[in-house]
Amino acid sequence: MTQFELYSLIFYALDAAWDENQDDELGEFLSAANPFLFKDTGSADPSVYEDFCTKTDSTIPVTESYIAAKNYIASLGKASLVSAFSTINESDWLEGAHDYLISPHKK
Repeated sequence: MTQFELYSLIFYALDAAWDENQDDELGEFLSAANPFLFKDTGSADPSVYEDFCTKTDSTIPVTESYIAAKNYIASLGKASLVSAFSTINESDWLEGAHDYLISPHKK
């Protein structure tokens, strides 16, 4: 998968967690990280996606995407984001990644 596909999956996962807990810090991150605000690849606040790109490989095997996502979230140093991501297990992540990658999406 591409960096942007991984980034988008992280956004979807954290957005689903936000629906459950409405955490303010998570909500602020999601607002800045939104990858769907513009037509191109990136985020609402360009520095968020730029930072992500410096911390991840340009292509990521799907089988390694959960660990890559988890490592990125941990690198942000925000307990609320780590906690939100921890609600997603690797099996559910991989199933969601498969579904996302076979459907039409922004790359």
